[in-house]
Parts: sequence; structure tokens; C-alpha cells
Amino acid sequence: MSRPKLILLNGAAGVGKTTIAEHYIAEHPLTLSISRDEIIVMIGQWFKHETAAKSLTFELIKSMAITHLRRGHDVLLPYLLTDATRAEAFEKIAKDLNIDYKEILLHTTKEDAVQRLLKRGTWGEAGSTPVTAATRPIIEALYDTMMRETNKRPQTIVIESVYGQTSKTYEAFLAAIES
Repeated sequence: MSRPKLILLNGAAGVGKTTIAEHYIAEHPLTLSISRDEIIVMIGQWFKHETAAKSLTFELIKSMAITHLRRGHDVLLPYLLTDATRAEAFEKIAKDLNIDYKEILLHTTKEDAVQRLLKRGTWGEAGSTPVTAATRPIIEALYDTMMRETNKRPQTIVIESVYGQTSKTYEAFLAAIES
């Protein structure tokens, strides 16, 4: 049996992180994909206490990842990185458990990221407010934050995410985690 992997799959909202994660877990039995968007909505009134809920969610993700990795299975984290110290924490988990760790950025231009999210029309969390043209400055600021924080992580493997080319992106993702 190969060593488990902890994979941080970073990218802008709507760029395809969840789609890639779904492909991976379909082909890799017992892999756990931990979505921050799915966990945060399990916290009562998270939207009224967003900062505290995000902090709790991060701790839950780490605990879930550690438990699953200790059982010898891969963990995939579709995660919009807005704080490089979060990636450092995931990397430390991998180091402490002596497992493989990869950071991957599904990259696209800021304008493409904005257009993809506007087309989707929602943020990732169930019940969140709709994304509209009025949301553009928030999307752009989030993209800029993600890129600034990702640039602090020089080991990040960058994969170009081209809209409508999921298979090609997934193949690049597989190649990246095996490198």
C-alpha cells in the first residue's frame, strides 16, 4: 500500500476545485474530500458569526484530515487559500504524520474567475447570498488575496484551469500529485 497523500487543491471560487475532487474520489476508494463549504453550513447561524465559524471549520478540517490520514487513506482539500498559515498548518500535519503533501493551484485569470463565479451565480456554501454583478469587487478582492497568499507558498504546483476542459485539467492534476 502506498503512503497516503494530503492534497491541498487551491483555486478561486467557481474554478473547478469541487469537480476535480469529485473525479479523484470516484477513482480513489476511501479518499476523503473535505469541503469547507459543506462543513461551515453545519454550524448553526454560521453566516451571523462568520469569523468564528471559519475558525471552527478550519479546526474541524484538520481533525478530520488527521484521523483519515492515520487510517492510511488520502485526503483532498478543495480549499480557497486566503491565509498562507493555513497551508503551513496542513503541511505540518503531513510532516508530523510522515505522509506525502502536495499544494496545487487551479489557476485562471482574475477576469475568468469572476465570469465563472457570476455564471454559477452562487458562492460555495448552501444558503449563501447570490453572486451578481454587484459582487464583482468582492470576487476580485478575494482572487487578489488568494494569489497573494498562494505566492507565499513557492512549492505550489500551478495547473491552468480552462473552462470546459475538465478532463484535461484532471489529467494535469493527477500528473501533479504523482510528481
